Amino acid sequence: MKNKPLIVDVKRNSLDDGPGIRTVIFFKGCPLSCIWCQNPEAKHPFQEISFYKKDCSECGKCIEVCERNAIQFKFKYRIDRYVCNLCGKCIESCPNNAIKFVGKIYDIKELISIILKDKIFYDNSNGGVTLSGGEPLIHIPYVHKLVKELKKENIHTCVETCGYYNQEQFNELILPYIDLMYFDLKIYDPKLHTRYCKVSNKRILENFKDIIKNKSIELLPRIPLIPNITDTDVNLSKLANYLKTLNIKKIRLLPYNPLWLSKPEMIGLKLSYDYSEWLSNTDKERIKSIFSDFEFNVF
Repeated sequence: MKNKPLIVDVKRNSLDDGPGIRTVIFFKGCPLSCIWCQNPEAKHPFQEISFYKKDCSECGKCIEVCERNAIQFKFKYRIDRYVCNLCGKCIESCPNNAIKFVGKIYDIKELISIILKDKIFYDNSNGGVTLSGGEPLIHIPYVHKLVKELKKENIHTCVETCGYYNQEQFNELILPYIDLMYFDLKIYDPKLHTRYCKVSNKRILENFKDIIKNKSIELLPRIPLIPNITDTDVNLSKLANYLKTLNIKKIRLLPYNPLWLSKPEMIGLKLSYDYSEWLSNTDKERIKSIFSDFEFNVF
């Protein structure tokens, strides 16, 4: 188990995370803690347990087998995660799969075996594998072994990153084996970045400047459009000017998706951001005008 990260999901036949048909591997754990995180189940690197209320028949079998009395119908999130010791007996007893572990450990060979099942689709669509999360680059030793194997199989590999990683380790162990990098830039102001993402963006901006010097891979900066946080005129203008100074021509804008709002409760977390509306047409036009000098795809 040592040095093997938890993986939240292995999503096959994806069309959303890179060119062509892809397999997306969602790693668990992230050095940032963005209040709008679309994948809150992938924030923490440790094992968690989730409860799916819609699948629960309230048969009570989970309560019967829980030796720590960590499960009660009266609990807001059904499970007291401060008491739960993750023994898994409730999961085994549930007839409806309403309780599940979040994250699974995969041996590299097991993961490659799953990936190779779809190689014909990668080859025919110019697709491949995307490493996502969470943040895959907090698991560099494991990811190094994985991308080396993907390189041997001539599989196009993309890394989606928040940019907060060890630059020296990345350049040595990951960079030679990948083809594409999606690099997220969220907030330009360091104080606001710390406020909303819980860490400074200093290392992120340093890593971004470093990676654009390398011509061996394709780099695509991405900006998530979070209402009233990242999508403000001030923030987007600062990011646009920053990218211009670095001679960046192409970016991707990521519209806010409120469908994540039901996720935190499943793992016993309170919402720290609850904006429930989609990006308006007025905001779309406003944002387009800010990035009119760039080649971008959005909306």
